[in-house]
This record gives sequence, structure tokens and C-alpha cells, in this order.
Amino acid sequence: MWARHGRALFQDAFQRGYALPAFNIASLEMAQACVRAAEALRAPIVLQTYREEVRRVSPEVFVGMVRALAEEVRVPVLLHLDHGEGFSEIFRALRAGYGSAMWDASGRDPEEVIVEVRTHAPLVHAMGAALEVAAEGFGGEERSDPEAVAQLLEAGADVVAVAVGSRHGVESRLDLGLLARIREVARGPLALHGGSGIHPRDLEEALALGVVKVNVGTALYRVLRDYLGRPWDHHRAFYREVEAALLGVAMEYIRRTQAEGKA
Repeated sequence: MWARHGRALFQDAFQRGYALPAFNIASLEMAQACVRAAEALRAPIVLQTYREEVRRVSPEVFVGMVRALAEEVRVPVLLHLDHGEGFSEIFRALRAGYGSAMWDASGRDPEEVIVEVRTHAPLVHAMGAALEVAAEGFGGEERSDPEAVAQLLEAGADVVAVAVGSRHGVESRLDLGLLARIREVARGPLALHGGSGIHPRDLEEALALGVVKVNVGTALYRVLRDYLGRPWDHHRAFYREVEAALLGVAMEYIRRTQAEGKA
């Protein structure tokens, strides 16, 4: 099922206390494995592309591929732009058919970020799409200010990606005390980046604290790295085994985010 309107999915996850696993994909095999996992477990999912991917392959191509896969299944599949640098890039993806996009505002002046969100969020919403905003990076040392998160939500962000200890590409533990304070002040949908390495117990607790989206990229790309170095007699054997391994990873994170059975 092609999920064109991301806002409804995030609100459903927020109200029902689960998170959407957001899988970073860069190829048909990756997308197909994640969609098959979602259908098998009756889970809504997000497929997302890094900004580098939509510069390498146009957003229109990704929309065509993901939409075709989504229309073959009965579970919602949302296409999301990850780490968009600016709103021109975001609006191109949304015009192409993406249902959600993230603005990476890390390192920018906080007051300017609020103004930009207030200005552009209504336009994103008019297109039926959702806007995720991150005001910090995810190197492990950054920490989100609860009041700043609340201000972003009040300005119109549908989801705020919070820095509470998770890191891109490595194992991490969450600052659950900080996440609880953010939840008390912000009272809105939150996202976690670096989901591949978050400790499972921390992730389980985070779902009760307003987290509705968990990014998973490294766990999938690790599969590709593992299989690319092996000798293959035929390309079809490579694709078959890679897809099977990706399917297993996707199912694992669907279960970790408690999205199983939520579609």
C-alpha cells in the first residue's frame, strides 16, 4: 500500500506506542526485502533514501520503484528523504511523490531554524506530507534540549529527531533520563537516528517515551559488505542470498520497534 501521507502514519505510531522502522535503501534488492518483511509481519514501514542517493539516482526513480513495490502489498509503505540539506531539495522529493522528508538543521542558529520550520511546514503539510527536523548531529556527544524540541514541534515539525546518545554506524546506549525529560516537555513524536546500534533494552524503553521512527541503515549495508566480498558463480545466486539476509535483518528491526501487527 503506497502511503502518500506520512503525517497520519506518525500520529498512529505516537498514539499506539510503537515506532516505524525506517530503512535506508539504495537499490531494488534492499527495498524489496524490506517490503517483503513488512508484508510478512503485517507492519507499516518507512523506506528512506539518503540525500546522496537522490543525487546519484533521481527522486523520481526512487518513487517509481518504491511505489510499484508498495502497491503489491497490503501494508503501508512510506517513502522518506533522509538528511535533506535544504528545502529546495526537500520540495523536489515531495513533488516527485515522497510522503515525508527530514530537514537536517544541525549546526544552524536555533532561532533561524524555528523561523524556517514555521515558514515551510505549512507548505509541506499542504502537500499531504510530513516534516522531520533535527537540530543536532548524531556523533554521540550531542544532546537535545527539551525546550528546543518542544519549540520545533510547536513551530510545525511533525517529528523531531533527538540526540540522546545514539550514533550513526556504531553500538550505543541511550540517555533515557534525557529522553524522559524531552517527553515531559515536548509531548510530541520523536525520531532516533543510529537505530542499528541502539541497545535493544534501551530501544524498548524509548518506545514508551514518544519515539515513532527509528532509522536503520548500517545493519542493512553490513549485509551488502559481507556478501560482496564472496566469490559468486552467478549474479542470481548473489541477489537471492543477499535478499534473504536483508529480509532477516528487516524482520528483526520490525519486531524491535514493535511495529509487527500494526498495519
